[in-house]
Amino acid sequence: MVEISYLYIDYYGLPNQRLTLTSYQLKNLFKLFSLAIILLPTTVLATVYTVSNNANRPAQYTNLQTAADAAAPNDTLLVTGSPATYGTLTLYKPLVVYGEAIEGSEFPITTLGTVYCNRLNSSLSSSGSRFYGFHMTSINFSGSFSGSTAGQNVLNDFIVERCRINSGMTNTTYDGLSDVTFRNCYFRNSIITLDQEGAIISDVSSIIFTNNVFENTLIRALYGLIEFNGNVVIRNNIFIDRTTYSFQNAQQLVLENNIFYKAEPTGLENSTFNNNLTYLCNDNTIPYGTNIGSGNIENVDPMLVNYPALGGVDHSWDWDYSLQPGSPAIGTGTNGSDIGINGGNSPVANLYRYAKIPAVTTIDVPVSSVPVGGTLQINIEAVSRD
Repeated sequence: MVEISYLYIDYYGLPNQRLTLTSYQLKNLFKLFSLAIILLPTTVLATVYTVSNNANRPAQYTNLQTAADAAAPNDTLLVTGSPATYGTLTLYKPLVVYGEAIEGSEFPITTLGTVYCNRLNSSLSSSGSRFYGFHMTSINFSGSFSGSTAGQNVLNDFIVERCRINSGMTNTTYDGLSDVTFRNCYFRNSIITLDQEGAIISDVSSIIFTNNVFENTLIRALYGLIEFNGNVVIRNNIFIDRTTYSFQNAQQLVLENNIFYKAEPTGLENSTFNNNLTYLCNDNTIPYGTNIGSGNIENVDPMLVNYPALGGVDHSWDWDYSLQPGSPAIGTGTNGSDIGINGGNSPVANLYRYAKIPAVTTIDVPVSSVPVGGTLQINIEAVSRD
């Protein structure tokens, strides 16, 4: 047992605490606090809180919703991986929320239910929130609130990065959803609903899906054939393992530099297909019907480094989705870029399993006890996880 009479942690509101911890608990505690300290230069004027529902990895909060409710706008929450889910999360203020991992070979998985991004009133909402490194069921955007008037039910400015989303995304924001980016995410068996009930022309702007893996995923407008006027952009993704249409009831989407590998690109109208590649689809033709576009490559093997040749399989962390030398997808995307997830603005060979945040890997506590007022020496090693 390492006995600590007083452990002083006073960085950005982390409270002084009187603790008696095992060496194992102490090491895990400092992994969390060390991450908070590493984040400080980029979170000036914001508080960093730690959250863990794992008794062996103590933190300031055991309940994520309680931590979110206590946090001020633009604060950061660091959430440990755990065998237990953190349940649903509802935000009415902008927060930066980091999970530990979406796949557990290197770091424990951080699991959530549905994330609800809401608006509290005319002046405060979850707009501006960021989510990194979560294995979540779904994410929902809803800007409506009690007493609102026309034009107030809006949300904007979200980033969802390096997350696994098992069920999908839903937009129920009636008066406008804008500036939402999904980047380096894994959508599995998901339904992405872009519109809201009663919409004729959907009030969305700058919804971007870039460098993601879509496995057996449907992107749709649920309430009618909605015109998106080029405001939904799907760029440098790979679609796999879907034998029926990947789109439904939507028109005027923009699709660039995507690979459809045994995953149907069908279901769109009046949309733009530029510089995409299809292979082993039931219908490889793009553009089709009322759609337009150019530079597409139809039914040609993209020559991925490591992916089953016949496709039709689930995503695996063992795959390498980058392009072999001589691939027809090299340099044939828009502006001479590569087609697929290893091109574009956020290129990857495969998805990251963890958030883009430094991780403490080794902590050594070389003493067995510390007197009151004494000095506790801790040796820390960390890695940068780009």
